[in-house]
Formats: sequence, C-alpha cells, structure tokens
Amino acid sequence: MTPNAAPPGGLGRREYVLNPITALAFLTLGGKRYLLAAEDTDIRVYDVAASRLCGVLPVFRAQSIHGISIPHATLDGSGSSSSSSPSSSRGPSPILVWGGHAVKVLPGRIIEELISSSLEQSDSSVRWDDHETHVIARKTLSAPQALARDWIFDGRVSPFDEDHIVLLTAHNEVVQGRVSEDQSTLVLGRVQSPSRPILYSGNLLWAERDHVLVAAGTVFGEIVVWKCHLGSDDVDASSYASGSGADHAQERQETAGCEVLFVFAGHEGSIFGVHISDEILMGSGDTIRLLASCSDDRTIRIWDITERSDKATTGESGYEAEISGVRQTGYGDSIVGSVGLVNSHSRCVAMAMGHISRIWDVEIRNRRSASRGNMVEVYSFGEDATMQRWHLELGADLEAVSGAPDLGASGRASSKLTHHETFSSHSGKQIWSHAMISYESGLLMATGGGDGKIALIDNDSVHTPRNLGNAADDGVSYHPRAFQELDISPMYLIQECQHQSPKHTSSILSFKHGNGKEMFQSFTFVKDDKLLITTRSGRLFLGSFDAKTGWKELIIPDAVRTIIQSYTILRSSRRSSTAFIGAPNGELFYYHEASGDSLRPIHKAARKITEIICLSDNSIPPSHAFFGSGRGSDRYIELLVTVYGSMQAEILSLDQNHNLVRRTEVTIPDEFIVTTAAWCHSYLLLGSRNGSIAVFKPTINDGYSLLSTVEVSIGDKITSILPLPRRAETSPLYFLTTSRDGKYRIFEILDDTTDTFQARLLDETRPPFGPLIEGSWLFDKPDGKQDLVLYGFRSKYFVVWNATQQREIAAIDCGGGHRVFDQIQMAGNPEGLRFVCTKASQMKIFSQTRAPHLHLKPGGHGREIKAVSASGKYVATGAEDTMIRIWELRGENPGRGEAQPLRCMLALEKHNTGIQRLKWFEDQYLFSSGGNEEFFAWRITPLESEVCALGVVCEAVFPDRSEVGDLRITDFDVRCVDEDATPDDGVQGIDVKPQSQSLRTRPTFCISMALSNSVVQSYLYSARQGFRLLGRRTYTGACLTQLRHLNFTDGYHPQVLVAATDGRLAVFTDIRSRGDENTDLIDVPVTKLHQSTVKSLDMQSIASDDGGTSYLVVTGGDDDAIGVLHIHSPFSPIPPTPPTEPTSRVSISRPDPPPSSDQSPFSASSPDPAHTRHASTRGQGQPQARYYEIRGKFVVRSAHAAAVTGLGILRLENGGRDAVVVTASNDQRVKTWRLVGWRSAEPRVHLLDDRYSGVADAGDLEVVGERVLVAGVGIEVWGAAS
Repeated sequence: MTPNAAPPGGLGRREYVLNPITALAFLTLGGKRYLLAAEDTDIRVYDVAASRLCGVLPVFRAQSIHGISIPHATLDGSGSSSSSSPSSSRGPSPILVWGGHAVKVLPGRIIEELISSSLEQSDSSVRWDDHETHVIARKTLSAPQALARDWIFDGRVSPFDEDHIVLLTAHNEVVQGRVSEDQSTLVLGRVQSPSRPILYSGNLLWAERDHVLVAAGTVFGEIVVWKCHLGSDDVDASSYASGSGADHAQERQETAGCEVLFVFAGHEGSIFGVHISDEILMGSGDTIRLLASCSDDRTIRIWDITERSDKATTGESGYEAEISGVRQTGYGDSIVGSVGLVNSHSRCVAMAMGHISRIWDVEIRNRRSASRGNMVEVYSFGEDATMQRWHLELGADLEAVSGAPDLGASGRASSKLTHHETFSSHSGKQIWSHAMISYESGLLMATGGGDGKIALIDNDSVHTPRNLGNAADDGVSYHPRAFQELDISPMYLIQECQHQSPKHTSSILSFKHGNGKEMFQSFTFVKDDKLLITTRSGRLFLGSFDAKTGWKELIIPDAVRTIIQSYTILRSSRRSSTAFIGAPNGELFYYHEASGDSLRPIHKAARKITEIICLSDNSIPPSHAFFGSGRGSDRYIELLVTVYGSMQAEILSLDQNHNLVRRTEVTIPDEFIVTTAAWCHSYLLLGSRNGSIAVFKPTINDGYSLLSTVEVSIGDKITSILPLPRRAETSPLYFLTTSRDGKYRIFEILDDTTDTFQARLLDETRPPFGPLIEGSWLFDKPDGKQDLVLYGFRSKYFVVWNATQQREIAAIDCGGGHRVFDQIQMAGNPEGLRFVCTKASQMKIFSQTRAPHLHLKPGGHGREIKAVSASGKYVATGAEDTMIRIWELRGENPGRGEAQPLRCMLALEKHNTGIQRLKWFEDQYLFSSGGNEEFFAWRITPLESEVCALGVVCEAVFPDRSEVGDLRITDFDVRCVDEDATPDDGVQGIDVKPQSQSLRTRPTFCISMALSNSVVQSYLYSARQGFRLLGRRTYTGACLTQLRHLNFTDGYHPQVLVAATDGRLAVFTDIRSRGDENTDLIDVPVTKLHQSTVKSLDMQSIASDDGGTSYLVVTGGDDDAIGVLHIHSPFSPIPPTPPTEPTSRVSISRPDPPPSSDQSPFSASSPDPAHTRHASTRGQGQPQARYYEIRGKFVVRSAHAAAVTGLGILRLENGGRDAVVVTASNDQRVKTWRLVGWRSAEPRVHLLDDRYSGVADAGDLEVVGERVLVAGVGIEVWGAAS
C-alpha cells in the first residue's frame, strides 16, 4: 500500500486487499505479544491480546513476502538464554523479511513507532494522520535491501550479532550478509554449498556463533543435512558478485566449510517441508536433536540427526558418490531408507501418514526437555487447510549417545508418532504459513491460509481427556485449560454417591433389566453448571461444575423410582433452572434446586409422555393466552406436553412456585409428530418430524385454532423454531426454523391482524456444517444486540456456529450425531459452552471457556475467484471452491479503523462445480452459472434485523440440461423485461398477501446463455412460470466464452454478441434457430480480434449522430492483447417487453450440431464478413431484425505479459468520443488505458497507469462507480482517479 499519487485518469490508492497469508512471526515488545503477518507486499501488525490491527507496513514495491524471521535470544556458553547482545543498545532486534530474490532487514524501531502511533490513535478521537502513515511507510521502504541470485527459502538473523544474516537459496546455497554500521545498506557476501540439488524446502538453525545447521529437502525426495562453518564475520562481497562460480578455484572456495552430516531417503515424493529441532533433553539426561520432514507422499517422518562420536566427512567425496546419481535421474530406488556417511547411525525413528492431500510444512515444538514419557509435540500443515497435532513418543533407543541404537527384535525403532488432533480453521485449500511461540503454561500458534484468514490457536484450548474416577476434585471451570473432556460411567457415579451417602444405600431397590447392566438413560442441563442424569434403574444424579466437580444422588421414593425406570423424557427450562421428567404412565415431575433434592409431581397425562417443550424459554407468550394481564409472564413457565397415540397436546402454565394454574388442549393434525414448538408473536408454531409446521392462533375462549400447515422441509425433522427480535415496533415480524436437511430458514409474517397466516420465505441458507442442524439460540451481547447461534453435527464433530459473525465457536469430536446429547451456553460467555453425550456406554462431558481458534483476521474464498459482480450496494464473488460470497460494499475506508470496504455477509453453498459467472439485477436478484450446466436464480432481500442483515433464497434451478449434462455455462446476460409482475408465493402452502408493502415485485427476465459446446440459448424467466425457451443457435463448434445483449426484436427476443475460443466475435441478430445447421450462420456478422481465446469483454452503448446506436466493445485475449471493436446499428435500443400472451413451458429440443469444417464460413478462403450487413426475415408476418455493422476495430498487442483475464470500461469521456478502460492480467499488473477517438478513423491508445497487483491468477474485474475490484487468488479494491 505504497502512498503514491495517482496519475491523471489512472488508479488511485489500493483501498483494500484480501490475499493469502504467506508468512507469520510472533514478536514480543514490552512484555506484549504481537503478530507480524505478510499479505502480499505488506506486513500487518496485530496486537494478539486485544485482537487489534495496529497498522500496515509496506515492505516491497512489487514482490510478495515469503518469509519473516525474528532472532531468538542469545545463547551463552552454558546453553541458557541471555537477553543481552552486542547491538542491544539500538533497541528492538531487526526483522529479516524476504520474498523471491529480494531480502530486507527492517529495524525493530519501525515496529515500535507503528505500535506507539496506533496506541495514541486508540486513546483519542482524532482521525489517523495520513502524514504519519507515510513517514513510517517511507522508513520501511528505504530499509536495507538486497537481491540474491536465487530464490530464497529461509533466512536467519544471528542471535550473536544482529547485523549478520544467513540465507538458504533454492540450490542449497548458504549466503551470508551484513548490514552496514549506519544501517543504510545490506551487502550479500560469501556463498557456501557442498552441492547444488534443486530444493523445494529448507530450514536453518543457528547452532553456534560460527556455524549453522542446514536441512535441505530436494525435488527428488532426498533430505540433505549439513553444517555450514561461517568462518570470519567479515563477508567477502566480491565472491558473491563474481558470477556463476564455474571456475574450479571458486568452487573449492564455496565448498570450504561445508560438512555434510546426513543424507536421508525414504519419502516417495518431493520434500515440501523440513524442520530442525532444538536440542531435546531426554529423561535419562541425554540430549538429542531431531529433524521432521513432510512430502508429496502425505507422510511425516522424524529423523535423528544427533551428532555422535563418529563424525561425517566433508566435501563432495562422500556426498557426491552416494547421491548425485539419484538426483540427476529423478526418483529412483538406488537409495533405500537413510543413507549416511562413514557409518552414520542416524535414521528415521518414526513415520506416520496424515492429511487428505499434500503436506506443505511440519514443525517440532521446540522445548528444552521432553514432556512426560519422553513425548514431543509435532505439528503439520497441509493443502487440505488443516493443522494437525501429533504426539511423538521417543523410544529408549534414542538415549544412547554413541553406538547404533538397538532396534529390538522387530527390527524397528521404538519411537511412535501418533495423530492427536485436527484443527480446521480455514476454508478451501492451503495453509501457507504458521508461527509458534511458547510461554510458561503453553503454546500459542498462528496459521495463515489461502483464504486470507489468520487463526490463533492457544495450547490451552487443546483438550486433555481425563477419567473422573481419579480426578473428582478437579474443577472444570477453573481448570487451566480452556477445553476439557470428562469420561464417567454409571457405576462410578453409583459408587461415588454411595460413599457420600451410605445411609441412603439401603433404600435403593435392586434392579435387573436385560443383561442387568446399568446404563445412562437421559440427561439435561438445568443450568450451565448443573447437569441432571437419569439411569435405566431409575436413579437420578446431579452434577455440579463449580469450583470443583461434584456429584450427588437425588433422594426419591421407591414408587417414583419404579415409575421412571426404563423410560424417561427429561427436559429443562433454562430460564427458570427447572428440570421436567415425563414418565411412561403420564406422570409429570419437576426438579428445582429450591425444592430440595427430590422430584415434585405437577400433572398426570392420560398416556405415556412423548415430548416436553418449554415454550416460555424462547419467547414470552401473548398475555391473553396465559394468566391474564398484570402478571409478569417472565416469572412463569409454559410447557407443551405431547402423549403417545393422541391428537391432543397440552399446554401447561405454571406459576413461580411451579403450581399448575392453567391447562389447555391443542388438537394437532393427523400423523403430526411434534418435535419442537415456539410462540412467534401472536402465533403458536409446532414443528414436526416430517418437515412441516402447524400454525395455531389463540381463540377468545382460551383455545387454539389451526390456521395452516406449511411444508418447510419435506421428510426432514424440524429441530427448532426461533422468533427473531424486532428492531423497532414497526419492524417486520420474523421467525427462524432449523431442520435436518442442513438448512435454516427465515420467514416474515406479513399480517398478524387477520385470521389467516400470511408469510413468505426470505432466507434459506446452508451453514458450513451439517446436514444435522439440531437447534438455535440467540446470544445477548453486552451492547444490547444479539447473535444467531446454530448447533449441529458435521461428520463426527458437534459444531457450534455463530451465523451472525460467520465463524465457528466449537468443534467437538463426539463420534457423530446419532446419540443422546445436550448442550448449554455458559452465562455471559459467547464462546463458553458445555456439551454432554453418550459414547460406548460412557458419558462424555465437554467444557469450553473459549473457542478453539480465534479469527484474528477474517478470510474469504479458499480457492481462486473466477467471477465477481456488483450491484452497487453488494458484491458477489464466486470461486473454484464452489462457494458464492456476498459482501457489503462500504464507503471509502477513512483510515486505520476496523471498518473495511468489503465485509462478507453470507456464504452460499449450492453449486457442485466452480463458479463461471455472476450477474446482479439491482440488489434484488443474483444469477450464477457453473459447470455441469448449473444455473441458479437467487432472490435477495435486505432484512430489518440485527441478527441477519440479508436474506437469500435459491428461487429457481435451471432445468433444461442437455442429455449428458456436463457442459459449462461460461457466460450469460440478464435483462429485465417486466418489473411489474405480480409477486409469487413465498412458500407452498402459505397464504401470501400481494398487497403488502414489504413485498417487492417479481420481475420477468430475458436470460441468454453461452455454453461450452458452442451453443447460445435464450429463455424468459419468472418466479411463477419458470424458464421458457425463446430460441437456440449454434456457433462453429468453438467454445463460447463471452456473451452480451445488444437489442431486442418483437419486444423480447434478444440479439446477442458472443466471443469464442477462436478469437472471433459474432452477433446473432435473431436467437430463434433456422432449423438448418448448414444455414444457421448466414445472418451472423463475425469478426476476428484475437489469435486465441477471448478471456474478458465489456461493452457500452452510446447514441450516434445519425440516430442509431454505437457499441464500444473492448476485449482481453489469451494472446496478451486488448481488442477494441466499434459496432453500429442504425436503430435506437428498444426496451425489452414481455410477450402479450405468456407462452406455456415449451418442449425443449437438443441443440443443433455445429457445422463441419468444410461448411464453416470462417475458412481461410472465405472473405471476412465483418463489414457486411445482414438482415433476417424470419417467416411470414415477422418484422425485420435489427442489423449491425462493424465500423472499426483495432488491437493493442502485448498489452500485458500474460492473458488479459479481467477488463472493464471505467467511463466515457468527451461526449463519448473517448473511453477509459481498466485491465487485469495473470502478469499481476493492473493497467489503465485511454481510448481516444475510438469511433474515428484514426483511434489512439494511451497507457495512463501501470500498477503492481497482489492478486495472482486474476479471474475477473468489476467496475463499481469510481472503484475497481480485481479478483483471483484474493481480491483487491482500487480507487479510480478522475
């Protein structure tokens, strides 16, 4: 984000960037932890404790950052750390940053200045001073920098001399460098290497003042471990600058001081990551050093690289003889296992396979001593966007200081690498960076992904399972870990409570059932620290999680125990801290702490109780439905009780003393099994097992009348119904449902003053877990607002998801969703919860006080973005991860504040293939296309709710797929032909009131699609009538890549402009097919602009002087060129109108086959029909189609150094005579051009601006007012200078 002034007509400053996080490093200043994160060319500095961005430092001008290194504390002779260093008087240690060939040393005081400025800003209301930002930016950009002659893989600042650095490059070379005394220059000097294989990874460890350890992972699967003796601190710049080193004397000089220790083979793929550990103190008192490696073969291997009594030789005599043949011929089997030099006893001590794709990096947690049982933690980071934790149990054979370790009878080392936990903190693919820092009680980790997200994971959040039988006095709430798992058994509870209350033992009846084994039957949380449990023998236990974990058995009469044994329905009212127990004989009991350690009867139903639902927990019922006016309903409890085999449910109203004061019957529909219920404003809604909702309204005589039955999710259980809070008295009425089809839905009640239920579906979203969504709740935040929280199961994990903030709160490995469970949120803690479930006849209780990972920086797509579209207020992006994200486009960022120009509001998951194109209609509809002929119409509705600001419903799925259905809809265009259509029904079975002002119109659209089989087809679409075919035409067989509407005939038949992979553009003046494949292109004007594929296109129309219309068409090609085309029509654009008599849904025929090559009008001998006028009279009585002529065209060759994949017309100038165009390319440049006199005979092109872009593999570009959005591997927002 270099603060450069924008040239006239060029781009302004880069306002926003969301790119992959390519490097991370922790920094400690003044006792506080900060995280340095590399995003493109900049370093973002975060305050870890406050989760706050302190500022951004521009480091390189046009090179992304690949690594950050901060020196560790100096090691004295005894091996202990010392904070003093020769340069400590200069302040904080310097920071080494590199990317590609570039390397820079940043003075630590720059970070201090940035942090200090951010603290001053946070303590005042004064706007951030741009001048101060520019001053710090200039200091950063002017810091000492140099260029290495090869790609840099790793670098280190000497802990003994902060001016001395070493680098490891892509050909196994160690390069020394030194910062000048005045801190103005960085000079790279001596180069050392024992040999030069091609590397994919490398790691440096500064072991002593005069030497570093090097681990180099090669392309062909070998690992070279060598020691580089640095010699004198005075580096010789002449040796580095002298050239390639082909001279034998220089080669001898570069190999001097290189001591090859080990060469390892065993991986079956390229080595993507290596890491050298610090020396580890074993339980026996011996020290070892380990090396971890990961590979394309998805294995992690641990190697012992401890230097023992027999040393390795130096130079190429051993290394070259052993390894050069394999490296030159690729992967081979001439080296098996680990190859050492001169009887090296180092070998692979442990190996394991992990992740579901390639493993990019691995790191051994650096600890001065191994933990209990000689256990070391290992972390791996993969292409599957997960971090995995491993436990390495070191065997006794590693404790031998000399001699070959004893492999034992099995011939294998006794060390074992075991997978322990997986952290899924990122979306899509790739974890590109990570950082770790140890502190007194744990380990803090940060990961940066391809999605641009930064996740913090504290070792406190890593759970340790423990058996309650030997840890009954340990407190869950006060345990030092933030996440804890308890395992208990029924027999343990019985024995524990018998020991606590021996007098009660005699009253316990003997119980035999089935195999006679005692089992847990049901359980519920009464409060966040109270758990009530029933067993199969009728026992009740109460668990308390206060300062310590404690259990007690409730004293209940034998008669009651007999009733509730073998069957119990156990539910609770969290608001009143009361549990309710339903028995098979219809008895209903309650437990409340104030009523003593026993059960109290409430009511007796006619039959077996099947469900108890507390209506008063989620909402306050209408006052007339309950106890009369003047009595605070929040002090009362209202239950819905259903019984077996009866169509009558009961609503029981209890006062504050749990006395039954009112009983009302509700007649439920036939075969309607109630699973959930809630009061939604003036209605009572019941959810069923078959996916329907029954709607009731209280009557005058205190009864309930059935208004409607709504099919919400056919065949899938409705798991919860939640009324959403109103923003104001005049705000709409919303309620939310969740179901086991993996979706949650938001409905609007349109009118609650009549006797009909009028509502419509506004939102239908699939969160990133499921398909089992089990419930929802609203969390009250300190600012008075609320967040929507959903919970359910994803595979074997119980997941809690904050839908308002779009982040995961918990992911608990419980074995899956088909089990008895309960959960509760800890009071006042948005990330605290307790979860209990059964697993293998045991009960597992999980307690969490904070989320497993903190999103320090939110992210976006995890794959390349291929489509971007803006409506002015919202931006939609679609990527190869099959996701569509909708962003709110805000005003220009005023400075350093947290508000960003783009904020992700929703993530839509429905496509099964990568997104090809997105288009908006205002802010009301979004259309999307992808592979496999996927085309969806999304209805967008802003909601007046703090919980969910935007509602999205997939209104239609394109049905007219080809026989195979494997084509790509590469592009499409949408034009509204009727905005006054009558609104359609929101949900089948719900009466919708069209006159409601909250309903917007459902327009009719003309949609034209370009397919990858050279077919263009057009449809009329409306929500009521679906897709109706207008026509279909076929091009030459080349894949169509671009499409735009030009005009309309007969009011609604489109004329379209298409571009293809043959570099040509064609105009279809009538979309209706002739039915003859040999003449289907006769009326189609065609012109060639590019040598190959047209990758991007934008078009604008302007009225010409002769009363006609001129079209400016600008294209970007795979040939690195920009094409400009002037198309003219003598007619003015005709507003599209729908047909006077809507046609019925037509029968769809298969596309016409493309013409053969000898029939193609584009053969070399055929004249270019670009300047030929064409007309079409399509049958009797049809008007003549509008015709077009190509009046001019020109091409800007070599406009970019790679394909032009994004393009947009920024504005027209000088009365439309000139145009300003913005282009983006795979060369990571964004350029601005002025097309002067594009309609004249001699047009000119001026390059206005040429900027570096941090977006790799650019997929699309969108112009939004005076802003330009560039999307690819990341997304950027640029301001446009006028």
